[in-house]
Order: sequence, then structure tokens, then C-alpha cells
Amino acid sequence: MRAVITVLVGIFTSTCAFAQPHPGLQMELTSGPVSALQDPLPSCDTRDYPDAPARAIRLADGTVQLYATDRDNRVNAGPDLVHLQHRCAIVYRGRGSDDPGAYDDRSWITSLWTSDGRTIWAVVHNEFQGQLRKQLCPTGQYMDCWFNALALTVSHDEGQSFQREADNSLVATLPYRYDEVGLGHHGYFNPSNIVSSNGGLYMFAFATRANAQQGGNCLLRTDLIEQAGSWRGWGGTSFDVSFTNPYAGPVWPERHICTPVGVGALRWPVTSLVHHEPSGLFVVLMQHTAADGGVYYATSPDLLHWSAPALLLSAIGLQAWTCGGQDPIAYPSLLDPTSKSRNFETIGSDALLFATRFDSKDCHPGANRNLVRWTVRIGLRS
Repeated sequence: MRAVITVLVGIFTSTCAFAQPHPGLQMELTSGPVSALQDPLPSCDTRDYPDAPARAIRLADGTVQLYATDRDNRVNAGPDLVHLQHRCAIVYRGRGSDDPGAYDDRSWITSLWTSDGRTIWAVVHNEFQGQLRKQLCPTGQYMDCWFNALALTVSHDEGQSFQREADNSLVATLPYRYDEVGLGHHGYFNPSNIVSSNGGLYMFAFATRANAQQGGNCLLRTDLIEQAGSWRGWGGTSFDVSFTNPYAGPVWPERHICTPVGVGALRWPVTSLVHHEPSGLFVVLMQHTAADGGVYYATSPDLLHWSAPALLLSAIGLQAWTCGGQDPIAYPSLLDPTSKSRNFETIGSDALLFATRFDSKDCHPGANRNLVRWTVRIGLRS
């Protein structure tokens, strides 16, 4: 997963065609950035760096685990969100399958849920990297050959290891095979964290335009986290879109594509989703990665209707960075250390903004990065 994904949404950068209300909350940074880890310098190997938004859960014994993973998925753990130690043990790795129909190449843990603090369900962002298989993608270019899907894994040992339990572990994939979408990056990407509401569980996933699938932020819902196939996408009037494996037999694609929500308001991929308990509003974070961009937030009373985005942090994305410029960031997420939820799905009057910051001092910032955090004050807008 590269930070480059956040520039792939030009369809959202134009001015919204209709007025949007301002966010119902006022959010401002009060301190930071500081390192998010107690001992941030040592790396376990050359691919040990934060490459996805920070997600956190609380185990039955009170231990907090924070995931901000690369494809060799590792865990940070400690007594709370501000005293975390990095662990070198790899808890999950995709199988590196050469078959795009296996949906099991490179995988990043991106969305977690636990009810008891022992069994942990995790939706993974799975990339089929066709540039490594020249017979399937002759250009050999990463962005030309990227095919993405979401799959379900589980840990039965409190996060020490994760596995895909069954062959039917797909959460969401396009109703098209790899050879049916052409060059480009296609699929469902970067699922947000999971929140509960009205008896269901919800998360966002970003869809790129592919055949009949429109580009945008798709909202997914399930009542059964343990069943990968139970997730349904918003279809325009209800959560009536099921996702199907196009390699399993003939499909009718139009029945299996989601309708993006918040078009014009959610202008960039959603990286974080939380519920602000004092107001009842849902809050998302997004990043506009241009040189004049930054981290934005928007609010909603119902997950479907969203305010216009408001700036939280001025920042540059890696793709817009030039040597000598400010250090770029990626993957913003919002977590409240005082949340009573095991899944840190709620925030109150204060929270922490986590992000990956790239160290650009040697003009080669790709692998030189650290997880950092700011403190955020949150109040009702007058």
C-alpha cells in the first residue's frame, strides 16, 4: 500500500455542485507532533514501517494494541495509546499468490473488531501486484497492474497471529476479473476502521472507477462480523449490494457494485471513521495530498449525508513533495485514549491525530518514516 493512492481521486477535487453545511464540530490541534511510540528508532527489518492508518483495540486484560502496518503486519502494544512499544513478530502476511483469483497476494491489516478482547476480526486490504507478473501485466508498472480486494482474517490468540479461516473469506471485490478491467488500479481499497450503530457494523472503503463501478467512498454494513460474505454495500437506497467472486462463475456485475456516498463532500478517500459521543455525529478524516492540501474532517448524523470538509492540519502528501520541502505525511486517523469502546470507535472532547510522517532530510523519504501524533480539541461549532 503506497501513499500514492490518495492522489487518485480527481473526480472529487472539483467544487461541489451544491451547498454543503459546515461541520457540526470545531476541531483544532493543541500540541504535537510527537512520536507515537516509546522506542521509535529501531526497525525489525527494511520493510518495518507504518504504511496504513493507525487502528487500535483494547484486549480483555486492558492491553492496547495499535496497528499501523506494512504488508509484514506487526503490532504496537502498551497499557494505553500513549505508551506503546513496537513488536517485531509478524502476526500476518499474505501468501503472495500469483493467481489474481486467489485474492491473497500482499495484505495490510486495516480494520479491526473485537467484542471480548480475545478474538479479533480484521479486514485486510489485499493488493494483487501484477507488476511482479509480467505475463499478466507487461508494462511492469505498479499503478498499471494493481488489483485490490478486501478479505477477512481472524486472531484467536489475542493478536499474536491472524489467518484466513475459510476459502470464502472475501469481504468485497469487483465483479470483474483481473483481465476484464484493463490497465490501472482497480478494486476496493483502504477500508476505514469499523464503527457500530443501530445494531450493525459499518466501514468505508474507497472504490476506483472500473467498468460500471463509479469512483468514490463506499459505505459497507454487516450484522455478522465473523462472516465475510455478510457485508453489504450501499446501493443508493439501502444496503442491498452483495459482493461476489467473479472467478467463481458467471455474474451480473450491475448487481454487485456499490454507490458512493457523500459525493461532493467526501472529496478524498476516507482514512478514519469515529463517533463523537457528545454530539452524536460521525466524523471522518481525509487527506488532500496536494502541495496546498492537508488533513480534512467532515461530519454526518447518519453516515450518508456529510458536511463539507474543514481543514484540521495543513500538510503535504508524498506525491506532491519536492526535495527540500516540508516532511510529507500520510494515513491520518483519529483515536481517543479515553474511549470506553474496545475498538476505539468513539471520541469525546479530546483525541489524538495519528499519521505517518516521512523523513525527507536525505531527499529519499520513501522508507524513512515514523508514526507521530498530535492532540486535538473537539467542541460543538457555535
